[in-house]
Amino acid sequence: MGKSATKGRYICKVGHYDVYAKDSMRSIKGTEKREVASTDYVLYHSRKLVASGMKTKDLAVSKASELMEYHMIGK
Repeated sequence: MGKSATKGRYICKVGHYDVYAKDSMRSIKGTEKREVASTDYVLYHSRKLVASGMKTKDLAVSKASELMEYHMIGK
């Protein structure tokens, strides 16, 4: 199993956070084909999961930006 299978599809980088998309698949009735049922976006810093459960890419990017601001203010 590769990295993409465990984290999801790589989308972009915001500061030092990586945004990944995890697709949930469902079977198409009567065939062996599968389709995307839903997508959840997650944030990683290195190998650590930072945040999950965002439904759109825009929400994930804004959450990463918010965390970057919090990180900069904290220093």
